[in-house]
Amino acid sequence: MGLRQAFDHSEFHQRIERVQSAMADSGLDVLLLHSPENIYYLTGYQTSGYFAYQVAFVPKDGPIRLLVRFLEHGNVGEYSWLEEADTWREGDDLVARTCGVLRETAPGAMRIGLEKQTWFLTAAMAEAVSAAVSPAEIVDASLLVDRVRLVKSPAEIACLRAAGRIAEIEQKVACDRIGDGVTEAEVAAAVFEAGILAGCEYTGLPHHIMSGYRYDVCHANWTSKPIVNGEMVLLELYGCVERYHATQMRTVCLGSPTSEVRDAVDLIIAAQDAAIAALRPGASALEVDRLVREPIRSIRPDYFNRSGYSTGIGFPPRTAEWDAADFNEHVDWEVKEGMVFHMLGLAKGFGISETVAVTRDGSERLTPDNARELFIK
Repeated sequence: MGLRQAFDHSEFHQRIERVQSAMADSGLDVLLLHSPENIYYLTGYQTSGYFAYQVAFVPKDGPIRLLVRFLEHGNVGEYSWLEEADTWREGDDLVARTCGVLRETAPGAMRIGLEKQTWFLTAAMAEAVSAAVSPAEIVDASLLVDRVRLVKSPAEIACLRAAGRIAEIEQKVACDRIGDGVTEAEVAAAVFEAGILAGCEYTGLPHHIMSGYRYDVCHANWTSKPIVNGEMVLLELYGCVERYHATQMRTVCLGSPTSEVRDAVDLIIAAQDAAIAALRPGASALEVDRLVREPIRSIRPDYFNRSGYSTGIGFPPRTAEWDAADFNEHVDWEVKEGMVFHMLGLAKGFGISETVAVTRDGSERLTPDNARELFIK
C-alpha cells in the first residue's frame, strides 16, 4: 500500500471492475490510458511530472500495468496500490516499450482502446502505436473511464466535501481582504495562504479574481489592478483534496449596487435554487439547465455557456469532468445518485455557484455555509 494512498484497495478494485465492465460492452481486449486523471482513478499514482509520457494498461480481465518515466517511479510507492511499475529511461524507444508491456498485459489483443481525445497522447505517439500493433484494431475509447467516474463513491464524496469546506474558507478570507485600493494580487495571496493552511493541494486551475471590467475577461487570473469603490469583484475559488475539486463562486460589491444589479442577483439566485432543487436521481439534464438558462436569458440574451458540469479529479489544466457530462441546451442525459456537479449562474457583473452532490432523495450542497447573496462592503 502506498504511503499516501488516498483510498483502500477495495475502492480501486471496484473501479477497475466497473471499467472492465464498460470495456466488455465496447468489445475491448485492452485499454491504454494516458490521461493523468484516469491513471490516478485506477491506480492512485500521481505526479506533477505528467508532462512526461506515462500509460496504464487495463486488460479485459486480470491485473493492470503501469509504464512511467524512471525518474517518477518513487511516486508509485508513495501514492499507488501497485507494488511496482514498468519504467522507461531517457533514450528509450517509447513505442517499443509501450508495445512490449502491451503484449505482456494482453497477449493476442485485437481490439485496443485509446483515449484519442486526451491531451496527453500526442498524434505522433498514437499513430506510431497504431502502426506497431497492426493488424490489431485501434478503437477510440475516449471518455470511457471518464463516464465511469461520473458516479462517485462515498469515499470520493467525502474528499469533495472536504474540498468544499476549503473553498468556503477561501471565499470568506477573500471577502474580508477586499477593500478600496487593495489589489487583486493581494486578495489572491490571502486566498492561497488560507487554502493551503486549510489543507488545499495545488489546484487544477488558478483561483479567478475578476474586479470591475475584468468580469468580462473569462477565467481571468489575478493582476496588480487595484479594486476601487463602486466595483463588483467576482471570485471563483477552488478547494482540492486528494485531487478532487470543489468550486464556489461569490461576488462582492464595494459600495452600493445599482437597482439593475440587485434585480439580477435575485433572479439568478432564484433560478439556481430551482435547478439545485431539481437535481435528483432520474432528473433530465435539459430540464435542470432550462431552469437556469431561461430566466438568465431574459437579462443576458447571449447566455450560451453551460449551467453546470460534473466535477471530481483534476490535474492542471482542469478541475472537472465537464467533457463527460455538462448541463447545456443541446444534450440530454439522466442525473444519477452519486454524481457531483459545479452549478453556476452569471449575469450583470454577478456570479454565484455551488458544488452539489446528488443523493438518494435529492441533493446536498458540498459548499453549504456561505450565504447565497451579493456581499456588500
